[in-house]
Amino acid sequence: MNYGYFDEKNKEYVITRPDTPAPWANYLGSPEYGAIVSNNAGGYSFVKSGASGRISRYIFNQEDKPGRYVYLRDDATGDYWSASWQPVGKPLDVYKSQCHHGTAYTAIKAQYAGIESEVLYYVPLNKTYEVWKVNVKN
Repeated sequence: MNYGYFDEKNKEYVITRPDTPAPWANYLGSPEYGAIVSNNAGGYSFVKSGASGRISRYIFNQEDKPGRYVYLRDDATGDYWSASWQPVGKPLDVYKSQCHHGTAYTAIKAQYAGIESEVLYYVPLNKTYEVWKVNVKN
């Protein structure tokens, strides 16, 4: 596979190259609330039905926007990037990213300019909201 592999031990698909030909999405949810999140943090949220209960807009397979974007900025240099490769889209020779799609969660890990970030997206069981847990290390 050119873009990733299935991790048998952790039972998740790991996308090692964020520049996939199309968004690779994961479903997060409970019976009342759900979310679709792609390998570059694009996606949408919905109530009960992904087709008719959308809370946010999304055009799948075209731009992978809008999404669940977390932006980071180095105040000393003024440089900025996103915790997922898109929407900022830094060059892949300096921006490293992995997306881990598991059962009911997605974790996007990135490294840029000596700073590591990880964003974990999930919907708690039987809840009607989603959680974005962000860790940054420099």
